[in-house]
Amino acid sequence: MKVLKPARLKKDLENGCYQFRVFHRHGATGAFSSRRFRMDFCPGGNRSVVVAHRKHFCDLAGVPFETLVYLEQIHGANIVRVGMEEAGRGARDAHKALQGTDAVVTDTPRLTLSVHTADCAPIFFVDPTRRAIGMAHVGWRGAANRLVSKVVQAFRIQFLSKPADLLIAVGPMIRSCCYQVGAEFQEPCAISISKRSDSLYFDLFGWIMAELQLAGVGPQQVHDSGICTVCENDRFPSYRKEGSRVRHMLSVLAIHPS
Repeated sequence: MKVLKPARLKKDLENGCYQFRVFHRHGATGAFSSRRFRMDFCPGGNRSVVVAHRKHFCDLAGVPFETLVYLEQIHGANIVRVGMEEAGRGARDAHKALQGTDAVVTDTPRLTLSVHTADCAPIFFVDPTRRAIGMAHVGWRGAANRLVSKVVQAFRIQFLSKPADLLIAVGPMIRSCCYQVGAEFQEPCAISISKRSDSLYFDLFGWIMAELQLAGVGPQQVHDSGICTVCENDRFPSYRKEGSRVRHMLSVLAIHPS
């Protein structure tokens, strides 16, 4: 039986940059940062420091900062296709990020797609055959709105991709070991809720995998970082542990020119 593939990561621990090796073989770069960077524009914060950190991380990952595309991320299920005319959106100014969207797809080489997270799942999509890529920011609301399967459908419509051709990677996220929830989760997320010691826990990763399989993506196509942001909060940001003072991590994905 074919099973999920643990991701092979290229780790630059000193600089806090992690890359999925599987994408390198297919002409793409997918990477995520550790908590050492300041990626968020905060009220009263130093904008130039944030821009410098974003640029430094893109340099480490080997993707162009000048084409970085940022999303507003409203915990919805809106997906946008972008081209070079969107290059740089939100990279230097949060107000210029793509509004009202949580996922993005493109077949434009050297366009750097991104999502920022601190417990939610950053999901990377690559179709090596059609040379198209996508990124999604998935929390429990996005999961309940079927964002993952909608991205697979977007690949079908926009690029004529076959689900069986997609390579998927999942970055650091809160896992079922730590995602304790209230009773209000039982109705929208019942199939992924478990009970331990009278407490309820949500398996967001399990939900994502179920969605992918329903969309025609086999487990052997998924490469999981296996990292829980709560368990490894010393290296990765977690809103659940840190609250509003948390610094988000950045995940980026770009496809190289043929």
